[in-house]
Amino acid sequence: TRPPRAAYVRSWSDWQWLAGALEALRLFKRAGFRVIVVSNQAGIARGAMTETDLAQIHERMTAEARHAGGSIDAIYYCPHGWDEGCACRKPRPGMLYRAQREFHVDLTRTYFIGDDDRDRQAAEAAGCLWAMVSEEHPLLAVTRQLLKTSAESASVLEPVS
Repeated sequence: TRPPRAAYVRSWSDWQWLAGALEALRLFKRAGFRVIVVSNQAGIARGAMTETDLAQIHERMTAEARHAGGSIDAIYYCPHGWDEGCACRKPRPGMLYRAQREFHVDLTRTYFIGDDDRDRQAAEAAGCLWAMVSEEHPLLAVTRQLLKTSAESASVLEPVS
């Protein structure tokens, strides 16, 4: 479940994998997909956590993904506050464009999997394919459907809640 607005994951003890996430990461890796996480982290701007705190969480995430047979190829985050007007905070597509530049991905063939309307808006702004995760459409089911219907591998951009 998503934390309420202004409630932040501040340390690994606050972190919780979305149900099916580790299996989804394993399936994407096995199918040859890249996984790039894009995440708004206004808690940094608000002083609820530091970039060092976030880096420690990301290190544990990538280690657990590897241990489960998956992979997270990159993590991009926006440390800015809600109203700072930066180009990277979703719903703006800045982090997606950065992934495009650094990984040479064709965003028109890239799935953005998200759980929030800002994710959808960022995907649309960048020209990405969009897949919504919800209680009715859990991540593992969405993953299996995307893998089943994908004719060829593409990069997957997945936000962290």
